[in-house]
Amino acid sequence: MDQGLLNIAPDESQAESLSFQGLKPSPVLELKSYDIDHFADSERYAGASSMPLSAGTTAIMRARLELPNLSLSLVKTFPRIIRGYQLAHAVAVVVPMDHVTSTCINGQSIGSSIVVLKGTSDCLVYEPVGRLIGVVYFTPPASEPWSRLDDGYHLLSAPPDVLASLRGLISATLETAANDPDFLTEPTSQAMVEQSLLGAMDTAIRSSANSKSVQATTEGYLRIVGDMEGLIRHDMTIWHKTTELAECVGVSVRTLQSATKAICGMSPHRYSRVLRLWSVRRQLRTGPGRRSVKACAIAHGFWHLSEFAASYRAAFGELPSETLYRSVREHS
Repeated sequence: MDQGLLNIAPDESQAESLSFQGLKPSPVLELKSYDIDHFADSERYAGASSMPLSAGTTAIMRARLELPNLSLSLVKTFPRIIRGYQLAHAVAVVVPMDHVTSTCINGQSIGSSIVVLKGTSDCLVYEPVGRLIGVVYFTPPASEPWSRLDDGYHLLSAPPDVLASLRGLISATLETAANDPDFLTEPTSQAMVEQSLLGAMDTAIRSSANSKSVQATTEGYLRIVGDMEGLIRHDMTIWHKTTELAECVGVSVRTLQSATKAICGMSPHRYSRVLRLWSVRRQLRTGPGRRSVKACAIAHGFWHLSEFAASYRAAFGELPSETLYRSVREHS
């Protein structure tokens, strides 16, 4: 494997410097960049949705190789909260390709674990820093070790050499797709690559400690956050105080704060603000005609328009009027 294929960040502060060095579009490799408004189109196959925590300064990237029985992607993500997943009869194996370790799933730290998502996975993923991940999507065989994996998510702590081997295989496969696409148009070669990837993932599962179990406290926290979010979304013109949210959800203020921090990585007030700002942005971009920034802001509980504009600009790097103007031009 050519270790120069990917620039692997040694720590989270350098995550934004990652690039797709060595990859280029080819007849078998799709290479696309997205902004935060259009990334959702690439998530539909997994039944997931991302809510950005910041606009970011670099493009979101995805390289995708489609083989007869599986797809392999390399994704450069952005700070976000992810909800999902609905994978029907499929699995998605998410392999960390960098050293970012701050991501949590349902309140559990992912660290450097491989994540296996199978079937319907009611998950909330808090990803405060953009990551570089490999994603393998396929219908699992009925044999071991896949047959013993329940629906939901699984965190697999693979030995370092096993993880390095899987990363290397993903890198080499994508580099081949970019630079020697004819090789991957041959059925024999496709079958060999698929078997190699499946074999490496089999080894990772068999050699890993599975830490899927969720403590009762975390399960309770998930319910609390879900109830709180439902209350916020029910009427976004109302900006509930934390004490009111806690009372409506039926817990103490301290428990509400602990739950939101554990699951979402932030306070209830900040989470409410993130929900509202992203909802405003979606409405400005896709809402009915003749809408206005003022109407969208008020509909989401932002009554002080100057403060709203400042918060919006801090979150998305542009004023809400600029978002609306661009949307009108795109749809005219």
